[in-house]
Amino acid sequence: MAKKKAEKKGKKPHKNKPTSKKYKMFTIDGDKVKRAPSCPRCGPGIFLMNNDKRQYCGKCHYTEFKTSQTTKATSQESPKTQATSTA
Repeated sequence: MAKKKAEKKGKKPHKNKPTSKKYKMFTIDGDKVKRAPSCPRCGPGIFLMNNDKRQYCGKCHYTEFKTSQTTKATSQESPKTQATSTA
């Protein structure tokens, strides 16, 4: 028996990559241009992702954790309130 030849499908169609969203990292206030925080390891031009609790660099995986004032205040007050309730 003769082997069947595999059908050639040709090249895959070109898919466009999603465009960069770096324009969202700049804000204009009057004559001044404000930039989003950049990565201290990678340098300017590589921006940090903002999350509720942290800032993250997708290139070098640098992470900064945010500390909120409300969590500090509640954690400091809770031992005092426990001490007064037990006394």
